[in-house]
Amino acid sequence: MILLIGNFLSKHGFNPTAIEGLAIALSKKNKVEISSDKSNPLFRLSHMVTSVIKNRKYCKLIIVDLFSTYALLFAFIVILLAKLLKIPFIPVLRGGSLPEKYKKYPYIFNFLFSSSSIVVCPSKYLQQCFRGKSFQTTIIPNYIDCKNYSFKIRQEIRPHLLWVRAFHEIYNPTMAVLVLNKIINNYPDAHLCMIGPGKDNSINEVRKLINKLKLNNQIKITGKLEKEEWRKLSTEYDIFLNTSNYDNHPVTILEAMALGIPIVTTNVGGIPNLLTHNNTAKLVDPNDVSAMSMCVLDYLSQKEDRIRISSNARDTIEKEFNKIKIIPQWLSMVDGIINFKAN
Repeated sequence: MILLIGNFLSKHGFNPTAIEGLAIALSKKNKVEISSDKSNPLFRLSHMVTSVIKNRKYCKLIIVDLFSTYALLFAFIVILLAKLLKIPFIPVLRGGSLPEKYKKYPYIFNFLFSSSSIVVCPSKYLQQCFRGKSFQTTIIPNYIDCKNYSFKIRQEIRPHLLWVRAFHEIYNPTMAVLVLNKIINNYPDAHLCMIGPGKDNSINEVRKLINKLKLNNQIKITGKLEKEEWRKLSTEYDIFLNTSNYDNHPVTILEAMALGIPIVTTNVGGIPNLLTHNNTAKLVDPNDVSAMSMCVLDYLSQKEDRIRISSNARDTIEKEFNKIKIIPQWLSMVDGIINFKAN
């Protein structure tokens, strides 16, 4: 039996995480248990701990997602239990600010990860950050199922901007508002749609800035949408903004690449390993509102360049980050670890 530990919250209206898709793929060859689908954080932690203890005699492998927020503590507790119970485990590094967490708590990371079967990094960025530590790493990228994303060539575009992330300070949502405010100087009919749930006070800061700049009629905040909903809505928008201060290998960018939306993004974390400036996207420094605005204007005025970049992005997704390419890597690694431990 394989136990997967992470956020399985789609039944509560959240978008499915990568580990949910992995659980479905692994269940075709193995008995799989998951934890946790509890929406309350304390109940979720309790469920995770109980799942490890309950399945300790039959569990051949535990796969644990690690994010940069308070959920990191949950993952650490699960890994400590796995060490104590001598259950093989694989940490999967999801959070873009995990390198900063490591610098603050190196002894904790080294103690916990030193017993891991292997540490999975979704990006070269994270692997480079953790290379040479007391544990072995490998890269298995995040992925999407390309057949669920209809590619649209934007022959003619409007200054309609799309932003899709949680409203959290690490994603710097106010930058998107400031970019729109600059674009309006050239395109008074410019519009911005912001999709995502509120995670901290950032959403209130965004609303205050919108009111201050008198942009209420030109910015729509939808709140959280299901993937199918925002994919459908994306056909109404022509340029994708990613304003993160920290990032790893964001699935929302993979989705924008697959949909054919020209991307302007900050060049933080793992993004330069995922995208190449003027080839698959346009990259700017974090908080550089002027540079991001200029890139938007370039897309609006340079049709051939825009089409080339978005076509290259779709090709990259299909060749490197498509589900049919990535899932076999997971299956091969998991089989190898289980068979090695069995022998």
